[in-house]
Amino acid sequence: MSPNILNSIDALAVILRKESKAAAMMEQLIRQKQQAFIKWHSGELEVVVAEEEGILSTMSLLEKERIALIKLLSRNQPKLLTMKDLLALYPSIELMAAYNELKDISSRVIRYNNQNRHLVQSSLSFVRKTMGFITGNFRYKLLDQKV
Repeated sequence: MSPNILNSIDALAVILRKESKAAAMMEQLIRQKQQAFIKWHSGELEVVVAEEEGILSTMSLLEKERIALIKLLSRNQPKLLTMKDLLALYPSIELMAAYNELKDISSRVIRYNNQNRHLVQSSLSFVRKTMGFITGNFRYKLLDQKV
């Protein structure tokens, strides 16, 4: 393997580790958001959402770097390589560990996000029903009602 490829693989592993660290911070915030939903703490929810936006910005930059490195490593290939393809073509224990760590954290984040989506839907349903009882109008959505 050429030194350029080795450097790119090492750089990719570093980026995946940074993405994992950002995803782990996101996981913590998502847990906090979940507790804020459950306890109806809107102030805490607002703080968590603001922090999430900062992490998402960082993750977006890291993702752009990751894609650029994958494009570089895919340069002599007929198509853009997936991470599995890259690991098969350029075996690296460090890269595999970083990739597996990111996959694990990402799956937990997705699970928490799904749980939070259900909490938000339940909260919205509760608010709609409450507004229906208050206004006596059960036909329209919350945004269509005049209070």
